[in-house]
Amino acid sequence: MYQVLFRIPFIDVPIYGFGLMLFLAFIACTWLASKRAVREGIHPDVIQDLALWLFVGGLLGARTTYLLSEGRVSNLADFFMQLPRIWEGGIVLYGSFLGGLAAYLLAYVLIYRKRGLSTARLVDVIAPSITLGLVLGRFGCFLNGCCFGGVACAECPAVVAIGFPIAAPCRETLVASGTQTVAGFTVVPDMTTQGCKVGLVEPGSAAHLAGLRPGSLIVAVNGEAIKRWSDINVHLGSLTNWPRGQNWLDLEFVPQPGAEPIQARLYPFTVGLYPTQFYEMISMGLLMLVLLAYEPLRRNPGQVCALLMIGYGLHRSLNEILRDDPRPVGLEAYGSVLLIVSGVLLWLVLQLRPVAPPATVETATPPA
Repeated sequence: MYQVLFRIPFIDVPIYGFGLMLFLAFIACTWLASKRAVREGIHPDVIQDLALWLFVGGLLGARTTYLLSEGRVSNLADFFMQLPRIWEGGIVLYGSFLGGLAAYLLAYVLIYRKRGLSTARLVDVIAPSITLGLVLGRFGCFLNGCCFGGVACAECPAVVAIGFPIAAPCRETLVASGTQTVAGFTVVPDMTTQGCKVGLVEPGSAAHLAGLRPGSLIVAVNGEAIKRWSDINVHLGSLTNWPRGQNWLDLEFVPQPGAEPIQARLYPFTVGLYPTQFYEMISMGLLMLVLLAYEPLRRNPGQVCALLMIGYGLHRSLNEILRDDPRPVGLEAYGSVLLIVSGVLLWLVLQLRPVAPPATVETATPPA
């Protein structure tokens, strides 16, 4: 909801909520996995080195999946220009799984196979860290306004709906679908009028409370003069031209003919949406506790990861019903089914195997 959390004093560098949550997730997940690694015979330094491989590979996979599946790029140069722009969101989770898997396979072939690293024990170590990362990552999604849900049921008392500010990506989706206007009012397509004439104003909206009424004349938006009705689309028509993280709209308008102009700062919010980001935060927090509790009960290494696959696949299948953001829906729907089936099969195979001998701290292999 707050894309820019704060700006660093003196140098005026913005700190984005989404990027900060990714950074905190990297630190917290690496710390948790390092603490748990020794019990599986894995040296903590191995975890810290692998974290870089997985983090970079996961981000590359997530952004690549988003850009290609959503048709966001038209050529190779455009692809490489947009690939590192993680502060804009566009992180497809299943793409990050694929990218992280590819990075791990590369690191395993080049480095860790020679050191006898057990993949089954490794995935059990990092499984709870993945859920912790999802908790922090989805909070970053909430701050950014991405991964949002559909319009919430207004008549359901158990549903807590959340509106997002004008800078959030969901604003564009809701306006494009005709669910709402950009800032609570419509304009009249009149080329003969100097300025932009207001058509309808939503009762109770920020625009209505500021004094905007049908027939009012907008003469400036965010300090820029509006000479004709089409000029307003330059500022409000797309998030491309909207200042990132700006949750307010500065309007200068004449409320009625002959009146003095009024300057007002509005804070428009979208209609209430299902907070699917919070649903996943709660679900993943509970799943992390389940994984930690199940680990002493497993028969063989790898079963904690299998339980993660089943649990996340089930959660994602349900949460997808409520989501309404641009994403590769087919990939994620089939990915959830594949994750559940693979997790069940992996758990059964490991359950039928003879019990593996316990790992010892002495077998933990530090990097060379």
